Amino acid sequence: MARYLVGLDSGTTGIRSKIYDLEGNVMAQGYREYGCVFYKPGWIEQDINMMVDAMFDSLAEVVAKGRKAGVDPKEIASIGLSTQRILHMYVDRAGRVMRNGLGISWQDSRCGEEAEWMRGFGDEYTQITGLPVGTAWGSGKVKWVQNHEPETYERAAKILTTQEYFLHQLGAKDGWFQDWSNASYFGLLDVEKMEFSDVLLKRFGIGRDKLPDLVGSGWQVGTLDKYASERTGLPVDMPVCTGGGDQQCAGIGSGVIREGLCEVTFGTSGVSLAALNTPKHDPNKKVSLSAAAFPEKAWESEGLQMAAASSYRWFRDTIGQVCKMIEPITRISPYQLLDRHAEQAPVGSNGVLFQPYLAGSNCPNYDGTARGAFLGLSFKSDVASMARAVLEGVALEARSVLEAFYSFIDIKEIILSDGATHSKLWCQIQADVYNRPATMLREGECTVLGAAILGGVGAGVFGSVQEGVDRMVKKVSTYEPNPENVPKYDELYGLFQNAYGSLAGGGFYKKLNRFTENG
Repeated sequence: MARYLVGLDSGTTGIRSKIYDLEGNVMAQGYREYGCVFYKPGWIEQDINMMVDAMFDSLAEVVAKGRKAGVDPKEIASIGLSTQRILHMYVDRAGRVMRNGLGISWQDSRCGEEAEWMRGFGDEYTQITGLPVGTAWGSGKVKWVQNHEPETYERAAKILTTQEYFLHQLGAKDGWFQDWSNASYFGLLDVEKMEFSDVLLKRFGIGRDKLPDLVGSGWQVGTLDKYASERTGLPVDMPVCTGGGDQQCAGIGSGVIREGLCEVTFGTSGVSLAALNTPKHDPNKKVSLSAAAFPEKAWESEGLQMAAASSYRWFRDTIGQVCKMIEPITRISPYQLLDRHAEQAPVGSNGVLFQPYLAGSNCPNYDGTARGAFLGLSFKSDVASMARAVLEGVALEARSVLEAFYSFIDIKEIILSDGATHSKLWCQIQADVYNRPATMLREGECTVLGAAILGGVGAGVFGSVQEGVDRMVKKVSTYEPNPENVPKYDELYGLFQNAYGSLAGGGFYKKLNRFTENG
């Protein structure tokens, strides 16, 4: 009898798996961390084989821990996958990853010239895909490979994301299956028809035969094979199901499945996601229209930040590294120590303002040249001020995305998910910066939960996504905006916007990047 579901979330910095019961309670979890490869400024790649090993190891860990918690693997109904979008690879006819086993990350911004070429399409690209032109999408990166690594492109049998590749490694051997939500962010999908655009394939010179098979989310595409079973401890022939792109899965796992709801996720990237009842294009072309992670056609609007919780991680590993070094002594996580410091600083961080553009700026600026900065530093600046400035800066950038939503969507409730939910301070800062109540869920890692729900739909445990959400998604608390802090953050938001406009408008980022590239 089916009593449990497995959700797996493959992110930029690690892969997490969890076993849930059918009421959304976490029975066990496993995690493996990995990193990126940085060859040149703006180039960000990842070792695919290392990620596959991490996937198997994470699943083996969660199954072993599940056994100790009384979970019989035979009672696990399915596995659903949430994967980082756009990270893509080129595989040969034998299914081997080319380019020394490296995939090109969504954070990679090498395709600036190709993005400029795409802007020559006028409104056509955005009208078809729902995406504003930028360097994040896979389409521009494929064009870069065509221009700079033509032998790779010509020899490649398939251009894949991690979703299709991981499903194949688990046992889905009858094809390379990509769901609509992942496909929509690769940048070649007609978002209203949910099929690859013939117009764009012709413009980019990409053969349809090089692309994966399109399916909905929550579809069973195979069963676990013997090798995957031996690596993980999961039962042979267990249903393997499409989940979706990580952020679309987070939308499912946070219950953001009807218009009026908005979810803000601070993982490696930051994503603000608003559910839509019908496909609506942003009249200002600041936020995207994309496919939602549903078995049938559904849509959402989304704005992407390139570095959200990863900004705080960078701060932990650099300026705040002493908090990490003393963890064995204090037995307190470095993030908790940094939060304790940040709590000592007032709103506005004693005049320190952080620009979180460590991997460029996506929505709403679409500027791959933008770089991070602390502004307002003085001899009085300390770790407390800088730590709080990072938390505030990421929230201020998220507000710029929400402001784009407000122009055409009536947002009534904001739901917080992922890394920021572990910090009460960061949750309160967000409520104050957005001037909206911010709801926290029992399960903050909504991507994993969303993947598990979709796996349950694919295996027939739930009759619909709505049924899965009703059973497994639980709200626990709401952060109300502090009326004393709201006007202060309104003023700080104006300064934040002015700072980017002044630096970008004067060509500062482009000029500064020349020193990085040459030196």
